[in-house]
Amino acid sequence: MPEPTALKCPCCDAPLSVPEGRGQFFCQFCGTPVTVPARSAGDRAGPKRGVAIPEKLQVQELGGELRISWRWFSPVVLFLIPFCLAWNAFLVGWYTLALGGLSEMGGFAIIMILFPIAHVAVGIGLIYVCLVLLLNHTTVRVAQGEMSIRHGPIPAPGNRRIAADDVEQLYVRHERETRSKGGESHVYPLLARLRSGKEIKLLPRNSEVEVARAVEQLVETHLRIEDAPVAGEHRD
Repeated sequence: MPEPTALKCPCCDAPLSVPEGRGQFFCQFCGTPVTVPARSAGDRAGPKRGVAIPEKLQVQELGGELRISWRWFSPVVLFLIPFCLAWNAFLVGWYTLALGGLSEMGGFAIIMILFPIAHVAVGIGLIYVCLVLLLNHTTVRVAQGEMSIRHGPIPAPGNRRIAADDVEQLYVRHERETRSKGGESHVYPLLARLRSGKEIKLLPRNSEVEVARAVEQLVETHLRIEDAPVAGEHRD
């Protein structure tokens, strides 16, 4: 029986042993996906250079199923929570006063009820943002010929289900946004190009570029999609 191919991880440089016949595998030390390219006689195979898998990603590959998940938690929520509590506590006090004096103040009480409607919308938005940053996670699952993306448990936009065979290429697009004060920001959505030519956004514009690139490579490796450059793709 031939000896397993000896390779080194392109990211952590750890020695790897690839069983005969395996074209793709994951580094057991850092989780980096590694592809062993086809080789001609006399050529020594080397791994395809990949991107490091962020620590926040949980990657499971069992049989024909790939599952990638990560939490939305961000330290910014620790600063938002006190602000959210103070903002909504003020509104509760305001409406307690307005409703308590409804019979005495008449029309003025109605004005007090209607005046802070926009502030109520902001308060509800703050509660929603705090909840999703504390509780939500995203799961990308490839199984039974289907790729799905789910955000929860708090409902959030962006859930997707597409046939795995329809996916031709995944790529992270680099987009620039011009702000009103003349500044510029950069966003990195993850997209899938289907065989029909249609493009579907898999992860939103505010995705962390490291997460988006890791998901791209993990899914392409699992589906045995050969990575190819796409116009506008972020490849740094």
